[in-house]
Amino acid sequence: MLFLDNLDVFYGDAQALWNVSLEVHKGEIVTLLGSNGAGKTTTLKTISGLLHPRKGEVRLGDIRLDQVEPSSIVRHGIAHVPEGRRLFPNMTVAENLIVGAYNTHAWPDRNKTIETIYEIFPVLSERKGQLAGTLSGGEQQMVAIGRGLMSDPSLLMLDEPSLGLAPKIVEMIFQILVNISKKGTTILLIEQNAQLALQIAHRAYVMETGRISLEGEASDLIQNEHVRKAYLGL
Repeated sequence: MLFLDNLDVFYGDAQALWNVSLEVHKGEIVTLLGSNGAGKTTTLKTISGLLHPRKGEVRLGDIRLDQVEPSSIVRHGIAHVPEGRRLFPNMTVAENLIVGAYNTHAWPDRNKTIETIYEIFPVLSERKGQLAGTLSGGEQQMVAIGRGLMSDPSLLMLDEPSLGLAPKIVEMIFQILVNISKKGTTILLIEQNAQLALQIAHRAYVMETGRISLEGEASDLIQNEHVRKAYLGL
């Protein structure tokens, strides 16, 4: 479904990614693990078209995503839930969600889709008239995920969805991600909580200093000695 082939990505003259290749197959949850500064967020930004590789390709099926604008990438079915949520704090919950449907594919069904979001996150229905900036961290993360789903994506990318949240909220959100996956949305997940990410993922990649250092089935990587020491604290 999604293919990254030998990407080199730079910030100015500083190289951030070296020969990064990965695949995400339809229906999978794939997690990308690594420490802060390893290049994970850069990878998602490159897929989203916010950064452009100097070398390599990003493809969704037969479509070259590295040659089109970010708005076109959304229309092709990729939604990006960024680190830190990036909501519009002075807009209501409902207004933040509707922003996610501003593309020709999703707009006609926006009212139906937002009702589906309220079914997934019932608390957002109760808060739909409330300013997003007044919500708790967990509720804001729900809005961010819901906004991504409003574009009716085939691939949902999430960058650190557990950041700053209480453990019980994290467990609830990860269960919701599993349910979203079961309903047919493919997921690419960046997550510091490696234990939880590997528990819900089908496959995983480990990124270190801008390079992919390990890849495999999540059930295998959770037993890998290096992963257990470096990321699971075992």
